Amino acid sequence: MSLKKSSIVGVSVTPEIGLEVAIIDFASQTVVKYGTKPLEYDTNRREIADMDLFKEALQDLFFELGIPKGMEVVLNLPSVVFKTVDYPAAMDEAQISSAIEEELADHFIFKSVEPVVSATRLPNSTIQFNKIAYTAAQKQMVIEIALSLKDMGHKLYAIDTSVNSVLNALMYKQRLDITDDVSWLLLIVDNMCCRIMTMSGSNYVDTYEERISIGEVLGDAENYGTVVSAVSPILKNLPSKYLCVVSKTNIISAEVLASKLTYSAPIIHQEANSFSKEAFLDIGPEVEHKYATLVSLDIIGAAIYKEFEQYSNAHFNLFNKSLGDIYTMDQPPEFNLGGSLIVLTNALLIKLFIFIACVVLIPCSIGYVYLVGQINSAKDEQKSLEAKAAQIEQFLKDNENISSELFDEGYEIRMGLEHNKGIYSYYTIVGTEIPKKLWLTHLHLSDKTTIEGQADNLESVYAFFRSIKDYDPNSDIKLQKLGLAAQSNMQVIPADGSDAGFDTDSILTSLNADYYEFVISDEAPKKANTNNNNNKKKQSSGNIGLPELEPLE
Repeated sequence: MSLKKSSIVGVSVTPEIGLEVAIIDFASQTVVKYGTKPLEYDTNRREIADMDLFKEALQDLFFELGIPKGMEVVLNLPSVVFKTVDYPAAMDEAQISSAIEEELADHFIFKSVEPVVSATRLPNSTIQFNKIAYTAAQKQMVIEIALSLKDMGHKLYAIDTSVNSVLNALMYKQRLDITDDVSWLLLIVDNMCCRIMTMSGSNYVDTYEERISIGEVLGDAENYGTVVSAVSPILKNLPSKYLCVVSKTNIISAEVLASKLTYSAPIIHQEANSFSKEAFLDIGPEVEHKYATLVSLDIIGAAIYKEFEQYSNAHFNLFNKSLGDIYTMDQPPEFNLGGSLIVLTNALLIKLFIFIACVVLIPCSIGYVYLVGQINSAKDEQKSLEAKAAQIEQFLKDNENISSELFDEGYEIRMGLEHNKGIYSYYTIVGTEIPKKLWLTHLHLSDKTTIEGQADNLESVYAFFRSIKDYDPNSDIKLQKLGLAAQSNMQVIPADGSDAGFDTDSILTSLNADYYEFVISDEAPKKANTNNNNNKKKQSSGNIGLPELEPLE
């Protein structure tokens, strides 16, 4: 199965199991990949017994599961210290950090080693007090883990603590009633201690820790008796809606322990050990079936860490600024903008680039393309003007010796009249020789002549044709068409716009009677077209076009 770049690789140091690696599909609640290797954990010093073996086991698991380089990793570590404290609201972040360091200085683990601390302000703080939950681990161990992952080509996203991973896993699977303001208790038992957290919905309220001494060499009666004795006095003073018992040790069964405890409210239980009889999450096809009940709550909490952040009220990350340079060199730059901390992650940088491209680069590019187009257009226009100027200069050069004295206006007029004699003749005929009761509908005068018209008697047509032939007896002009037309709805208007020269009564009569159509032309006759002839009969008038004169040569 190909892994998404956004997938988180969960890694957990789980004392009863060893080293776990898993990838979980958050939406389907399915374990996509899972593997485990034995790893010794020093319960007295509460740290990984051999860091070299840890690195080797982690590298082997990544190789076996096909985890590609470059993926983000969330690590879960057993809780060394997990507490909630109320600090005065007047204390700032630096003062709270100093107060936590003073408290840790008295802890038996941190008397000889430096701690790395992760603290978070809880939503159930008040006006008078800030409720702070914090966890701590050995700083040197965390640095070694971070450097190991970097050498392997992976990015450490966060380090969570076991208590919070267990709670997130239970909420993720909806095994708890975390309705707002519902008071309940969470009891987590492991090989080292019993932790009791008073809860309000999904928020931590108070924490209690009792160290215990249990082991396989002791009988069940003694081991269970030890746990019951440690927690009963605390539970007696903490009334709530229900108690959830979680056992992470293979010595104590959560179900058996729940039956031995006396509490004023219902008790539910969750096995997170070898007593588990059913898988907490579904497993994918790439996960061996033998691991179904082995997947711990710790590794689940680590693998869902990034996507579950929006549902969690307590965000812990031991991989933080208190590690110094090792953290800084692996983190994207950040800056304060108006009181808000902006982290320049790769995703944010991509979004910023896209925004800048949309706001600046794209408009600039469009403007650039537009200006280039305008410049090119101006260059083309300039070339065209330069070409015309060159033509004019050449014309002037070719005619620089021509004098106005050489130009004979009379000669030029005579040449024009001679060249267009036929056309002028036809203009004269049209203007002076049109008989009464005849009108023109089309006039075309150029190298070829076409005259079309209508009349209400044949005599007028013949008289008009004879006038044309008399002006130019040698022309090829012929009376190509003469025939009776259909009824006319034409409005007849003289060429000069007046009524002169027309028999009005005759025209009015012709509007409701048959009339004659004619075509006089020296062009080759066109083939008859029934449709065109019919259309012509329906035409009301024709347009008399202007003649086309040939240019003088």
